Amino acid sequence: MKSFKLSALPALAMLLVGCSAAGVLNGITPSGSFDRDKNIAYGDSDRQTMDVYRASEPKAGSPLIVFVHGGGWTRGNKGMYKFVAEGFTKDGFDVVVPNYRIYPSSIYPEMIVDTGAAVNAAADMFPDRSIVLIGHSAGAYNVLMAAMAPEISKVSVCPQIAGIVSLAAPTGAYPMTDAPYTTIFPGRFKGDDAPMGRTADRLPPVWLINGGEDTTVGPANATLLAERLEEGGLRASSTIYEDMNHIDPVRVLSRHFDGKSPLKSDIVRFIDGLPTGTDHCAL
Repeated sequence: MKSFKLSALPALAMLLVGCSAAGVLNGITPSGSFDRDKNIAYGDSDRQTMDVYRASEPKAGSPLIVFVHGGGWTRGNKGMYKFVAEGFTKDGFDVVVPNYRIYPSSIYPEMIVDTGAAVNAAADMFPDRSIVLIGHSAGAYNVLMAAMAPEISKVSVCPQIAGIVSLAAPTGAYPMTDAPYTTIFPGRFKGDDAPMGRTADRLPPVWLINGGEDTTVGPANATLLAERLEEGGLRASSTIYEDMNHIDPVRVLSRHFDGKSPLKSDIVRFIDGLPTGTDHCAL
C-alpha cells in the first residue's frame, strides 16, 4: 500500500479545496508543453466534443492517453482539465479529454456510448497508437465500462486499449440509493450497469486507485473489483493512497499541487510498463 500525507501539500493547495480549484490550477498551468485543438466533434450533441493536446516534445513509442472527467454524471467539463493534460504532455504524452452527455439530458448507458465514441474518434486521429484510458470518479466508471461493456461502447478493446487507470471509480461495491443517481441508473448498480456486476473474459491491465479517506466513493470500490477481476484470471491491481480524499487523486496530477505524492509518477511507471504488441489482453 502506498501513502502520502496531506500535511505535505502546500498551504495554497489546501485552500483550493473550498474554491474553484480547476480554474485556479488551469490559470497557473503553463501551456508550453502542448498544442491544443479544442472542441473536436465526435458526435452530433454539443457535449460530444473533445480537446486534443499534442505534446510539443512527444515521447517515442508512447501510447495516447484518453482522460475522462468526473462530476457525478451531472456536471463537469473537459475545459476544467488542462492541468491534468499538461501533467502528461510535459512528459511527452499526447492527451485527449472528451466531454460526454450528462443528466438530465442523458442516463445510463449513454455515458458509456459517448466514452466509446470518443475513444474510437481518438483512435482514428492517432492510428497505429495504443490507448491508455484514465478517468476520475464518474469518468473512471465510464472508462471501466467502456472496456467491460464493449457491446455498448463499441470499442475494440484488446487491439486498442493498452491499459486502464481508474481514479476513485464507483464500481458497484455499494448500490445507488439517492437521487438523481437512481434515475441515472434505473438498475441502481445492482446488475450489469456496474463493473462489479459484469464478467469479462479478456481485459488489458487494470489499475484501480482510491483514497483511504474518500467518503464519496469508498475504497472498497477499488479493492473488491480488483479482487473480482484477479479471481477471473485478469491482470488487475488496486492501490489505496492512505490520506487521499475523493478529489486528491486528480488534483495531485497538477505539477503545482502534487504535494510530493508519488501518484503521478506511479501512473507513468504503470504506463511505461504496459506490454506492447497487437493484443493488449494477452496474459
